[in-house]
Amino acid sequence: MTFKFGTEIGLNENDISLLEPEVAFITENTEVEAIALTTAEGFQIAFAAVPSYHLDSDAFSGLASALTMTGRTTLMSVFQKDLDEIIVRAENGYVVVSNAGRFVLVGASRLINSMMQTVKVFRQAATRIAQNFPSRG
Repeated sequence: MTFKFGTEIGLNENDISLLEPEVAFITENTEVEAIALTTAEGFQIAFAAVPSYHLDSDAFSGLASALTMTGRTTLMSVFQKDLDEIIVRAENGYVVVSNAGRFVLVGASRLINSMMQTVKVFRQAATRIAQNFPSRG
């Protein structure tokens, strides 16, 4: 996987040096086939996918945004708490979306047996990212 990082939202080289290892940590410790780091609004900061996983990066980031906004609204109205994560599972794959402070991590894989490991690793990375980039709201 190769990563594509954007600086369009005011991230500097130091910010990227904090984010890049977290994305690498996820790809090294999970079997995700696609991963993105986005803003809650769906602005893509980083995206990577294995060559056999054909997925539009903008659509993937938009999916993360839609799930995040819906999940946040739901949890705020029901529990008065912010979103931690969303897990969407099907028979042949899953998507994990994790709140990471100012950012959102989203990963997808068809390797369903690896889902719990992916969730654990996403939680660890999201916690570290949120510590370095807390929510602005």
